[in-house]
Amino acid sequence: MDEQMDTKVNQPSAVMGLLLAPLAVLLALATTRVVGIEYDLTLTNMMPMLVVAVASMLALLPRIVQESQPGLSTSTVSLGVLVFALVGAEVLYAFADVDAVAALMFALIVVFGSNLDLRGRHEWRTAMTFSAIGFWIAISAAGDAYAALPSTYNMESGQLVSTMNLERQATAYVFFASWTLATLVGVLAGVLARGTVNPAGEEGWFSFLGQTDGFNRSALPLMGALTVSIVAFVGSLWHFNSVDVIDQLGITTENGYHGYAGYWSALLTSVVAFIVAGMVAERWYTRAMLVGSMWTLYQVAAWFEAGIWYSEDLDGTWGALIWLAITFFLCVGIYSIGNHERFGGWANLGEHEPSQARLFLRAHGSSMMIALAFLVGLAIRVQWYAVPSMNAFGTGNWDMTGGSDPWYMKRVVDYILANNAHLVFDADRFYPIGGINPRPPLFSWSMAIGAMVLEPFLSTPEDAVWWSMLALPAVYGALTVFPIASMAKDHFGKGAGVLAAWLIAFMPAHVTHSTWALADHDAFVMLFISIGFMYWLRAVKYSGSARITKTTSAHPLSFVRAFNDVAQHRQAAMANAALAGVAFGIVALGWKGFVVGPSILFLAYALQVALNMFRRRDSTTLSVMFLVMLTTIFLMALPFYAHPQFKLVFDSTGLQPFLFIFGFTLAIAFVTTGFRDKPWLLVLGTLAAVATVFFAILYVLKTLELSDAWDVLFTGSGYF
Repeated sequence: MDEQMDTKVNQPSAVMGLLLAPLAVLLALATTRVVGIEYDLTLTNMMPMLVVAVASMLALLPRIVQESQPGLSTSTVSLGVLVFALVGAEVLYAFADVDAVAALMFALIVVFGSNLDLRGRHEWRTAMTFSAIGFWIAISAAGDAYAALPSTYNMESGQLVSTMNLERQATAYVFFASWTLATLVGVLAGVLARGTVNPAGEEGWFSFLGQTDGFNRSALPLMGALTVSIVAFVGSLWHFNSVDVIDQLGITTENGYHGYAGYWSALLTSVVAFIVAGMVAERWYTRAMLVGSMWTLYQVAAWFEAGIWYSEDLDGTWGALIWLAITFFLCVGIYSIGNHERFGGWANLGEHEPSQARLFLRAHGSSMMIALAFLVGLAIRVQWYAVPSMNAFGTGNWDMTGGSDPWYMKRVVDYILANNAHLVFDADRFYPIGGINPRPPLFSWSMAIGAMVLEPFLSTPEDAVWWSMLALPAVYGALTVFPIASMAKDHFGKGAGVLAAWLIAFMPAHVTHSTWALADHDAFVMLFISIGFMYWLRAVKYSGSARITKTTSAHPLSFVRAFNDVAQHRQAAMANAALAGVAFGIVALGWKGFVVGPSILFLAYALQVALNMFRRRDSTTLSVMFLVMLTTIFLMALPFYAHPQFKLVFDSTGLQPFLFIFGFTLAIAFVTTGFRDKPWLLVLGTLAAVATVFFAILYVLKTLELSDAWDVLFTGSGYF
């Protein structure tokens, strides 16, 4: 206790943290001079960075106020911060000639920065400040690159070709590389400031660095990894600026092309650096040397292969042998050092004395890897589609992929924004007769709302519509990583969750239907179907198989009593079943084929009920949960499907398949609950006989062409 009190007394004052924001601005301005970015030191140019710096300094005030007035409640301070941030952002936007992005940054940094600071996450607050300032430097660097790169290029053959896409790709590289560099510098600054300028927090990721006064030597591996990452991105940007235009643009057909060390090379070098840092923390020095040296050798060899540098001695037949010799002697050198009496012979840390890096990975490794899977999944859904979608002729310089459906979605979104209402009757369908818009509203409205949110930050409302429609499918697709990972993690552990996250991030079938510019409902539907499955499986996990209701009968009131018993004793399961219903209800309001999700669960439910009867287990809880889920879906979907202009309640493309499933579930639940204690052969035989008669009637009606219910059930409303 005394040691903790001494630590708190020795913690730096909150006033010291005020120095970091001005330092970030000065570093940013110095970077513009060193790199050669044209950046006029006018108030207009510097205003966004100054706004960020002021917001970061204001984010420290709540901690200063609480230290001076210990009796002030945290909720009061948080409410005051929120009000101040919103009012301040509005004042900056309305009266200080600050654009919407900078005003939004002000509000976010004040709110989230103060929250991080009050919770002791000072390193993250510092990183956020540097990243926000770096965002504006990255925009300036990208603007310089865009101005310097040509949109047309004279080939050696004399042909003039358009390089607009290549120009934009190179500009995007400069922006993201510069922004990532600034963020890494911010993280390093936060680590260096821990215990010196900022207090050393006792919770969160950086708490694993330990509590020390002054410079923290135990954080040297992390500092080294961050330094290597920074050098990698600095080197990548330097190399980009040093090569010819054909290399910057990536005109691979021209003689002398060799490209440049791009973003992914620097990023993967950063990943390897962090892996090596973890090995060093574990005292796996031999492995660290091997991984680090082999990656360095690979990078050098890759640059040689690409033509970035060249040596005649390393080319040809003898060159291959020389590369082999270099690899061999590197490994020999590492082996010799590892076994040297003076320089090697180190002992690895045992399981009983894990390093802080291992403890960190145990606590946060799976979450970090899942978040990384989301970011990588988003990147691969955007990178190869974004630039081509912005360079189309005949469609306002914007384009979409996926056939005609996205374009009809665009028509619906335009109508929503113009009329603040959903497009129900479309005069251009079946022209000149007109027809009903066949699309449920929610997916279209999500893109329309996205456009409304983006409109203040873009030059024209039309651009906001395009950005929303092009970007949201990729975002929905990448977000699917989280429910998939959560399902695997809930039932099979953290490792399975990480594996599932990376599998769905790279799954070709999912990637191809959730890319940038594929403005159809596929990604939206898969996201919420996955969420529905996640909550349903949690409901099953919490339900158990205990007999909550002691006795049951075929009387309807007995079923109601069983329902009440489950609601009282299985609240967590019921809540998750309702949330599953909400997720599937969202799907129902975005896609008329939503019934595929509940259908899959119904088959599993029916099979589980049958197995429970064989094993003399109670299925009442399972039946009640499934009915709760279906009822939630029905109540959410009914306002749209029962609209008098749509008339989709009993339509085969509407709710009819869902109503069949609802009816089947009611029948199974009533029979298996009311006759729970009867012999399983009698109960299942009765259900099988009733089902056989029912399906026979449907088949006869189909044969007589009086009903299409048979096709609705066995072809998935035409989807199968």
